[in-house]
Amino acid sequence: MIAVALVGGCYESNFPLDPAPQADVEEAWLGTWRCLPFDAGADEPPATVWVKRASDRRYDVTWQEGGGDPDRYEAFASSVEGQRFLNVQERKTDGAGGKWVFMRPTLLRPNVLHVDIVGADALKGVEESAPAVRRAIARQLASPSLAVEFCVCARAKETAEAAPAR
Repeated sequence: MIAVALVGGCYESNFPLDPAPQADVEEAWLGTWRCLPFDAGADEPPATVWVKRASDRRYDVTWQEGGGDPDRYEAFASSVEGQRFLNVQERKTDGAGGKWVFMRPTLLRPNVLHVDIVGADALKGVEESAPAVRRAIARQLASPSLAVEFCVCARAKETAEAAPAR
């Protein structure tokens, strides 16, 4: 998911907005989703995304496009002026974590999820510290230039098939 987002100019950080989760897991976001990135071509099939509860108020996210290898992420929520953002980090096969990106999911309907991602242009020139990034995001919450549309997802019908094995 994040690899695709990086192409779209998302902001990458060496740190999350908060050192630990600031909000409980949002139950409505859990489950299996079929997601279509906004920059996908007309002939590209949607990705399948599994969002599960992990320990300590965190999410375990698996993103799989077509028959390719799944990408795995860890995420947790932060609140900026009452708006929930997900701090998302890729979990590499060697156990190391990648850069952090900040996503803003919005449940449009019970089975439709819209995901924005904080754009690199919105935070250009901002000091590289969690407080400075948080202040910059807070100043721009109402601005359409804060985030870029990443994907829209429809809840998939649950089947016996689970997320790819870890």
